[in-house]
Amino acid sequence: MADAIVVERLSRHFGSKAALAEVSLRISKGCVFCIAGPNGSGKTTLLNIIAGVLAPSSGRCEVMKGLKVGYAYQHPKLSDELTVGENISFFSQLNEGEEEWGRRMVEAMGLGELMDENADELSSGTRKRLEVAVALLHNPDVVLLDEPTTGLDVESKEGILQLIKLFRKNGKTVVIATHQLDDFSGVCDELVILDKGRVAVEKGVKGFDGEKLLRVYSSAVSKD
Repeated sequence: MADAIVVERLSRHFGSKAALAEVSLRISKGCVFCIAGPNGSGKTTLLNIIAGVLAPSSGRCEVMKGLKVGYAYQHPKLSDELTVGENISFFSQLNEGEEEWGRRMVEAMGLGELMDENADELSSGTRKRLEVAVALLHNPDVVLLDEPTTGLDVESKEGILQLIKLFRKNGKTVVIATHQLDDFSGVCDELVILDKGRVAVEKGVKGFDGEKLLRVYSSAVSKD
């Protein structure tokens, strides 16, 4: 299978601190790829570089030519004074969203009956679903999700997982940064674990349950 994303010997420094050091990995087109690691391991920095919003200090990161990238940040911005429907309409116009894909996103995220609710009145789980939806209305080929299940209840987490399955069914490449790896058992095809900015593990994990994923994670991450 062709590679959607290739990262080779990539490093990123902030002052004297190395957030990423000599990271190399390949992400197959159409797979769900998890980037796991503790807080401060470089997950978000790597996503920012893949998205093109941050430049590496050295090395390279290439996304297959012609692929559109969508990035759902951990702390995105919504217009709180607007309703759910108005937010979707606003961000769809802003990001040149596709109408039919937008309808499918609304349905998949369970937002259809909430279109007239103000964004500032939503529960944290529903707000997260809306944030993910508006970030991806332009129907990207590569979907980047930063800690998409953090702080969510079980029902909202399931909504995120169903969305990831929808993306995969439609041939999209999904890249997830998380420190809650077991949330993605059953959907994660490939895995890299970062520890202190370096690759500790890279392997195929398709079909791994949560317990098996956590064993892989625990054996890779430093205890100090």
